[in-house]
Amino acid sequence: MGGMGKKLSFTLIELLTVVSVIIILLSILLPCLSKLKEVAKRITCLNNQRQLILSWNNYCIDYAGSLPVYDSVLWGDPQVDVPIPQHKSWPVIMQDYLTNAVYDYLSGATVRVKGKGFLICPSLPLAATAYNYSTDCWKPGYGMNVYGIGGKSINGSKSYSKIPQIVFPSRQIGFADSYISYAPSNGNYMIYFGNAVHYRHSGGTANFLFCDGHVESLKSSYIATTTAWGWWNLAPWGTP
Repeated sequence: MGGMGKKLSFTLIELLTVVSVIIILLSILLPCLSKLKEVAKRITCLNNQRQLILSWNNYCIDYAGSLPVYDSVLWGDPQVDVPIPQHKSWPVIMQDYLTNAVYDYLSGATVRVKGKGFLICPSLPLAATAYNYSTDCWKPGYGMNVYGIGGKSINGSKSYSKIPQIVFPSRQIGFADSYISYAPSNGNYMIYFGNAVHYRHSGGTANFLFCDGHVESLKSSYIATTTAWGWWNLAPWGTP
């Protein structure tokens, strides 16, 4: 009975063994946790883009199949930015269909993009440190393809104005992860020539949103960035 009152104790070797086991377990688990965190961000980004294509579709339905342009300069607005922008980016044009992603329209092009709304990718560098921030309408986390659906054309490529003109929507890029080259912590409202596409996800990939609503994680090799006639014309354009 007297032996039951003795306190249990560990030797130094036993303590070092326990610490070593904990360190080994942490070295195994931490990389896995980091990968899981990135997977969660990518899934959030995919869901964001799916909400974006629904908003885009709803706009088109309400406007009898007409597509929103990436910038209202294509509708004749002057490209004047100071003191107040006289032209509008697509988040302003589509603001009534982005109620969970932008703040109320105030004046000019001053609509704000919500930091926790679906126009901000959690893998965007600034979002990683300040996920509650809001940004202006020119810097969402996703850019619209300026060619084709965006309303612009170059080198004889065709621009769309109506949904029926998109003959192969499953092959036509609509939006993608974006950034501004001179301020890479911010997104950009447009993508063009393969520029402003931000390969910010694991494996050097970016999420591309196609006009049929599906999203693909693709590497830069998917699109040609060296020539004007390139990635936006990978799909047949139909006859707008």
